[in-house]
Amino acid sequence: MANWEYTSGILPWTKSCFICGEENAHGLRLRSRIEGDRVVLDHVTREADLGWRHLVHGGLLMTLLDEVMTWAAILTFREASVAAELTVRLKVPVSVGRKIRAEGWTGFARTKLVAAEGRILDEDGTLLATATGKYMAMTQEGARFCAGDFVETGDCVNLPFLHGQQA
Repeated sequence: MANWEYTSGILPWTKSCFICGEENAHGLRLRSRIEGDRVVLDHVTREADLGWRHLVHGGLLMTLLDEVMTWAAILTFREASVAAELTVRLKVPVSVGRKIRAEGWTGFARTKLVAAEGRILDEDGTLLATATGKYMAMTQEGARFCAGDFVETGDCVNLPFLHGQQA
């Protein structure tokens, strides 16, 4: 249902986020991007992602889904957003060294709430996990506080609303 003005491009990242933060020593430093009506990111699972000795922690998969679904909500609301509710269904155990793709998109949008969906696939297209979530716009104070954490380069999609500016 995406009504974004963008259909491709790399999204800004932050300094501190576990998923995208370039200064987070323990983070993944991944880059989300827009592909049509989806926000996507790719990750090759690592030993550091383990829960059990041989399986990637389900919480990591949930975190990847939250990242792409949050970005889908941000693009829909045109303002910084956070999860209000997240439900994940883990369908297939994921092992280390597997290349996975997280995708997020939005469904219905109301004034104060956006419904988002997501999924994780492996490189063969096997469905590994699905998610649904409800997202709400961040408070203006929270958004102002977070605005200084974004890193935007010339190859990023220009999102002036992340800094309180009009698009």
